[in-house]
Amino acid sequence: MNIFQELEDMRKRILQEINTEFDVIIENLSKDSNENPHEHIQPYEMKYPLTAGPGIFKGKKPTSLITGKEIIRIRTWKQLVEEIMKGCMTSEKYKKELEELAGKVSGKKRILLAKTSDGMRSPLQIEENLFMETHYDTETLLNILITRILIPIGYDYSCISVTVRAV
Repeated sequence: MNIFQELEDMRKRILQEINTEFDVIIENLSKDSNENPHEHIQPYEMKYPLTAGPGIFKGKKPTSLITGKEIIRIRTWKQLVEEIMKGCMTSEKYKKELEELAGKVSGKKRILLAKTSDGMRSPLQIEENLFMETHYDTETLLNILITRILIPIGYDYSCISVTVRAV
């Protein structure tokens, strides 16, 4: 068997064990506080933190974005990116950082974050003079969002979770 496949299988098993353990802890805590922590999650959905890494979301459909206590229903990864970028724009600090980053983030063939949509295949308008290229598969899109945009501007995305369902 391929060593990389073995590592991926091991990662999936470990993440599943961790999720199971956390589910048990959350269930016990919810009994003590008389709250249902899963009231927004449908039976066929799984909740993952955005920090779990883009690879875990491959082949899944997003159903909601959870930031703190706010739950935003979404249907596409592009909508997820849009909501996260809107969250960045509510802070003057991150808005300024994003505007300064515009034009400096490029992919192999296209600019990823710019002041105009020129040359983009599927531009997402974040504000009047700020666009992001979103014509990528799930893993690449989330990788660009996290490593090329959120981390460079210092945005803390550790409190963001995503509920997904298998396609």
